[in-house]
Amino acid sequence: MGRRRAKRREQHLYLAFDDWDYGYTIRKVRLSPGPDYSGEGVKLPLPGIFTHIWAPRGLPRYFMSAFGTKTLVLHAGASDPMGIPIVDVKNRSFYFGPQPNYPACPIYVSIGGDRLFALDIATFEFCFGKPDTAPWVWHKLTYPPFRRHEVLSYAVQPDGCILISIKSDATAATATYIFDTIKYVWELYGDWALPFTDCGHYTHSLDAFVGLSNDKETLGYLYSCTMASTGTGDTVNALHPSPDCKCSKETLYSKNPDERHVGATLVHMRWDKFCLVECVAINDTRADLLGEPGADRELDDLGFDRLREEELREKLREELRQELKELGIDEEKFRELGIDKELREKLRELGIDEELMDPGAAVGDRFMYRLKTFSLRHDANGDLKLQHCRVLCYSVPHETTLSSILQDPVAFWL
Repeated sequence: MGRRRAKRREQHLYLAFDDWDYGYTIRKVRLSPGPDYSGEGVKLPLPGIFTHIWAPRGLPRYFMSAFGTKTLVLHAGASDPMGIPIVDVKNRSFYFGPQPNYPACPIYVSIGGDRLFALDIATFEFCFGKPDTAPWVWHKLTYPPFRRHEVLSYAVQPDGCILISIKSDATAATATYIFDTIKYVWELYGDWALPFTDCGHYTHSLDAFVGLSNDKETLGYLYSCTMASTGTGDTVNALHPSPDCKCSKETLYSKNPDERHVGATLVHMRWDKFCLVECVAINDTRADLLGEPGADRELDDLGFDRLREEELREKLREELRQELKELGIDEEKFRELGIDKELREKLRELGIDEELMDPGAAVGDRFMYRLKTFSLRHDANGDLKLQHCRVLCYSVPHETTLSSILQDPVAFWL
């Protein structure tokens, strides 16, 4: 009699919101097959709270999934001195791990289920092993030949090597570097940049990297790029040619005129299946926040002065100041990261006035999450084609803060 096939654990989408007085809640959304909703006027309530995480609010960028089914809150202020909170969504266990060094504006890359790499200002390190079965220690690595704020996009090859595209401050030229995660060495890979913004996902069904564009001309368009999957050993004598890139025919973002795009996260579910988690402002939020029905004024027209801008900056950076001082990095250097610029642009687009500039203001009920699941294929012409699209819309908890909403959604497929 043949062996029984092991039952595959059902995976879910996990969303994090800073709607708890002491930190965050995590909601588990089941993306099972079902009817296709248009997203217009169909807003579902979020599932109940899966778990709570004690951590400073307004800083969702410090969330990361790694080591299988675990969600980590990699922020020095999350639970000091005990360590960073770690939640295993499979067995609902909760414990603490050692804190990373000086988190400011980190990029986290998980590889192979047992390694987590962290690139930040003036530091590059990794931890190895499963934190529930072995000691978890951060190890420092050689810093790359570029600076953190020059990074445009990144992705992991099937062989585990990390690709990072940058735009040089000195020359404005683009380049892509590769990091060998076995030999721990950096090398120049090509004099071009990956076409998407931030994280790209490798999918075997397309043999390509897939990611979203954040450029103004192609905002929300999906890119795929195909290249030879080789390690650093083959890049010594010659640079790799630019990849073969394909772009979707239209944006993935909401086309509803009553919805305004705020932020988005692309989640790779499995094989050729993806989920776009998009945060949108709803119910004419722009006019509502301005306090005048139908108003359409820019932020500068409201007398938003430099002093108020500085107050907002101080609140958003309060958790980061100590780390910057210890590294000897001043305010001018930190401004290079572009965090303030992105925040101001989003506030300008939404038309939020001075009364709601407090980043801790609870405004979650003015926004909505659109979950768009789809399969991705190349058509006969080699162009990207979306199939089996399905849209579900969920309310955002009222207690969610403005500073958290203005950052990209925290979403994991575990």
